[in-house]
Amino acid sequence: MKGFLISFEGIDGSGKSTQARKLYKFLKEEGYEVSLYRDPGSTPLAEQIRELIINYAMDPITELLLFESARSSLVWEKIFPDLTCGKIVIVDRFIDSTTAYQGYGREINLGTVSILNHIAIRGRKPDLTFILNLPLELALQRLKEQKTKFEEQNYLKKVRDGYLQIFYSEKERDIRLIDASRSEEEVFEEIKAITLEKLKVL
Repeated sequence: MKGFLISFEGIDGSGKSTQARKLYKFLKEEGYEVSLYRDPGSTPLAEQIRELIINYAMDPITELLLFESARSSLVWEKIFPDLTCGKIVIVDRFIDSTTAYQGYGREINLGTVSILNHIAIRGRKPDLTFILNLPLELALQRLKEQKTKFEEQNYLKKVRDGYLQIFYSEKERDIRLIDASRSEEEVFEEIKAITLEKLKVL
């Protein structure tokens, strides 16, 4: 399969969505064929599943299965067709979010999460992953005006630790740990440089 898949990861407040949008805009202006999606979401079915996850209290396993169902829809309906056409695909959250939030955060068996991730993506992992790493205290400070279901401090700490575990353990993948405590522009300049260097060798 042609194309190039980039995922943005990080705890709430890390700025990953902002950076994903900035990279999408930059690459588009540079003349690349590029798509930007959010996970969960970006297909009619996945958006409905997203609303269910946001609006209904549920047990961790049900939540995990819904996330994977939404991802499966996104991969099959959007990501695979775009990659087949040779596009660059940027995803705001992907499999590492599920590993960090549901695996490490909700303490669901990591092997189970890995199998379900693999099924949902049909084995197609990202070619490049940015993990925006932010100290927990700064993340909580940025989130203080928001009211989301994932704000509990202990939970976010486990999620952040989970992302670090992913970075240090999955050496076969190209995962870049980005210091997200810097200014938005400083972070983007590093992301832009890494992305352009990767695209040069395609």
